[in-house]
Amino acid sequence: MASARKIAKEAGVSIGTVSRVLNNKGGVSEDTRRRVMEVAHDLNYALPKRLPLSMTTITHVGLLVKPMSETSILANPFYADVYHGVEQACSDYGIQLAFNVLDIADERLRKLPTLLGDERIGGLILIGALPHAVVEALAQASPAPRVLVDNWAPDLPGDSVMLDNCGGMSAVVEHLLAKGHRRILFVSGPEHPSIVERRQAYEDVLERHGLEPQLIETPDLSIRDGEVAADMLLENHRDVTAVVCSNDMQAIGVIRRLLQESVRIPQEMAVSGFDDVQMASFIQPALTTVHVDRAAFGRLAVELLLGRIRSPQRPPVRCTLGVQLVVRASTDCLHTSSPAGKVVTERTN
Repeated sequence: MASARKIAKEAGVSIGTVSRVLNNKGGVSEDTRRRVMEVAHDLNYALPKRLPLSMTTITHVGLLVKPMSETSILANPFYADVYHGVEQACSDYGIQLAFNVLDIADERLRKLPTLLGDERIGGLILIGALPHAVVEALAQASPAPRVLVDNWAPDLPGDSVMLDNCGGMSAVVEHLLAKGHRRILFVSGPEHPSIVERRQAYEDVLERHGLEPQLIETPDLSIRDGEVAADMLLENHRDVTAVVCSNDMQAIGVIRRLLQESVRIPQEMAVSGFDDVQMASFIQPALTTVHVDRAAFGRLAVELLLGRIRSPQRPPVRCTLGVQLVVRASTDCLHTSSPAGKVVTERTN
């Protein structure tokens, strides 16, 4: 059977356009629609059986986010890419996207987001670790199906899309252990579900190897928090040879401060992050991290929402997006502890 990709190539249009035509959605000219259908027919494409249009499609989706502590969501390197993934997927399906920032200081949401007053909104995508009370208030305020992105708890209403935080962090710690590190410190952050999972994975790997965890808590996940963590590291954890950060921004702050204090990276201290934001590959030394396809994260949220609309009675779903360890210069050094506790380093080729 022909695929949508084959039809798109033969018709000279995008895969998204083919999807809109085959699913009887708007946003496509009649000439283009006719050409796509002719190609599909010539290629013997079997059109899927569909539910009535009102049961399978929506025209508007609301995107709700919490305020960022230091920057807007579109300036945050992680969530900006997630947002663009949501935006592109909605565009491919011919769905209009409305955007609101939530006032999470008022957990009862006495002032509801303006987009909830739009009767055209057929689904909600909630990005970030919104407080439970806010998610529950939204569920009470709107019957629209919802998907949580980078947020999950067994009692939260709605489907969720999460990263493989445990797999990614386990790969980081195992990599550092393979490099000879035994005194590995974790820079934690707020009680965000993803950060909690990463911290737990770090502790689990060390426990399996009979090693004690060392932790530094920071209130947020910014470069400044990383700098503060580095100060605490130098003052209270002089035996540590590797630092595992909750995200890349923390790690960049750690590297910046350690270099200011003339600590050689990775010869005297290895540093890793999580997310693989663009800056991670440009800083010196380049940051070992966990790659996240953030645009795919956003697209998956839209697919999950559409699946919920088609099957409203199905049980709650948690989808997990795979991640990949990316080894760069910030950990590319073997470490061997001497009896005196000093670290002997060797540069790998």
